[in-house]
Amino acid sequence: MKVWNELIEKQKKTYEGFPHEAIKVTMPDGSVKEGTSFKTSPYDIACGISKQFADKIIVAKVKYTKRVATLDEGLLNPEAEDDKGEQDQWFAWDVMRVLEGDCDLLLFKFDDPYGKETFWHSSAHVLGETLENEYGVHLTHGPPTDQGFFYDSYAGKDIFTEKNYKDIEKAAQKIVSEKQNFERLVLTKEDSLKLFGSNPFKQSIITGKIPDGGKVTAYRCGNLIDLCTGPHIPTTKIIKAFKIMKNSASLWLGKQGNDQLQRIYGVTFPSKKEMDEHIHLIEEAAKRDHRTIGKN
Repeated sequence: MKVWNELIEKQKKTYEGFPHEAIKVTMPDGSVKEGTSFKTSPYDIACGISKQFADKIIVAKVKYTKRVATLDEGLLNPEAEDDKGEQDQWFAWDVMRVLEGDCDLLLFKFDDPYGKETFWHSSAHVLGETLENEYGVHLTHGPPTDQGFFYDSYAGKDIFTEKNYKDIEKAAQKIVSEKQNFERLVLTKEDSLKLFGSNPFKQSIITGKIPDGGKVTAYRCGNLIDLCTGPHIPTTKIIKAFKIMKNSASLWLGKQGNDQLQRIYGVTFPSKKEMDEHIHLIEEAAKRDHRTIGKN
C-alpha cells in the first residue's frame, strides 16, 4: 500500500499538469457533447443525458480523433486491431476515468454482453480481495467467464470446500457494502515489479509478458491491488447479489508439474431478482441434463 500511495500521488500530479481543453464527444446517434480534457468523464457525459441512465452505465469504449495527452504511450491495448492505426482503435474505458481529447464514445449497461463481462471481471476482484483478506492466499489469475467469474489462488494446500462458501459470500458482501471505488494506475515494468514484490505469481506474469521499457496497469479496490488491464465498474456498490457457485483445483499456467492452485467460481448481478432468475434457470437445466435423466 505504501508503494501504491507513492505511485498514485505521482500519477495525480502528472494528470494535474495536463492541459484542460474544450473537447467534442460524439455519441452513436451522431450527437456531439461538449466536455473538457482531463476533467470530463464518460459518466459526466451520461449524466448530461440522464442521471438515472448514467447510474446504470457499467463501462465505456472510446475512439480518439484528437488526443490532447496521455500516460498510456507504450501500454498494451488488448482490443487493438493490427491493421488499424490509433485513430481507428477503440479503447476500453472506465466510466469515471477522465477523457483525453476529441472522441467517439460508446456506453454499456449490464444487459450488454460487454457490460456483463466488465461487471463480472470487477466481481472477480471483489472475490480476490475476500480471499486475500480472509485466507491469506497468493492471487494468480481472475477472469470473467460466460457464466460469471473465477479466481485462482495459491494456498499451499487444499483449503476450500462448500463449507467455506457462505463465509466467502459474507465477506464479499461486506466489501460491496463499503462502496469501494476502482482506481487505475499506469506502471513501468520496474515499478510493477516493486509493487508486486511479495507475489511470485504476479512477478512471473510481469517478467514474462511485459517487454523491457513497457507499461502495465494495476487497479485498486479497498485493500486489494491487482495487476490488471481493466476496465472496471465505478464502484462495488452496484453489485447487489453475490454467490459462490463451486470450487475446484487448477494448475499454475495450466501446466503439469506447476504449483497446484485453488479455483473459486462465482456469479454476481446488479439485482437480487436477476440472481434468483439465474439460479432458477440453472436448476431447471439440471433437471433436463441428459446424464441425470439417463441415470434415473
